[in-house]
Amino acid sequence: MELLTFEDLTEVYRREQRSKNITEVRRDFYAAVRECHERLRRESEREFAVDQFSTRSKLASNQLMKFQEKAAQVFEFRMEKILAMALRAAGGNKIDPGKLTVEERELFDKVSSLLKDRHAVLLQGSRPRTAEPEEPSLDLMTPPMVAEAEREDEMFDPSPAGPELPPAAMPGPPADLPAISTPLVPPPLSETVLASPQISAPDLPPIPVNEAPAAAPPAAAASAPADRPAAPPDHVVLRILEDMPPIAGPGRNYRLNKEDVVCLPPNIAKALLARKKAVKVQLDPLKTVTN
Repeated sequence: MELLTFEDLTEVYRREQRSKNITEVRRDFYAAVRECHERLRRESEREFAVDQFSTRSKLASNQLMKFQEKAAQVFEFRMEKILAMALRAAGGNKIDPGKLTVEERELFDKVSSLLKDRHAVLLQGSRPRTAEPEEPSLDLMTPPMVAEAEREDEMFDPSPAGPELPPAAMPGPPADLPAISTPLVPPPLSETVLASPQISAPDLPPIPVNEAPAAAPPAAAASAPADRPAAPPDHVVLRILEDMPPIAGPGRNYRLNKEDVVCLPPNIAKALLARKKAVKVQLDPLKTVTN
């Protein structure tokens, strides 16, 4: 890049001051101005460090100040003319922007486009076109709290990587278990939860003739289901404390409302518990009655 001097900038200043129209300058004018300003600043600092009271130090400082003033005046002259050109272009006049630099041409295009738009809005009553943002799909959107919980699991999981083992089967009651009283029925699960595998009650031994089974209250006996649902080994039972937007889970979306009792994957359950959006439900084991 050809170096710009203080005399070159002064010549541009004189031409802009005399002409009503914008004058032609080198294409890299502003980059050359910045380079010359930096060069004069370093020279002034060097002379000041040698002897701040010397004549050379004062001349270098004075030249730097004059260069800054001339650069600011040239900028004001050219910006006023560019704004006038943009206003005429917005009114439909033909303008030749060939004498503008790359930076000035970009400014001219933006200002003239804005003025055309405002002209149509203020004088003709038309509305500017605005692009409507597209709504993100719920199927592709993962809530931030679920993504954060998944990242925490990956970062702080102490278990070594290895093949995933199948969950152990749940042990059943012993074969000589006596008569079982009415089991404690957990709160009803939400309809939005995926169908969980059902665990059937084990076959009980026949009741002897001379022994009568423990009487159960009619209402409780009528309400005891034959097959009670239980949380799968890889799910957690939660009670939801407040209504929440849909949550994207593995294979489906979960719509959770206040007071729902649901089975959720561990990563989603962990995120809800950490933000106090739900509480964990402890299911009591079956109670037995001995004769």
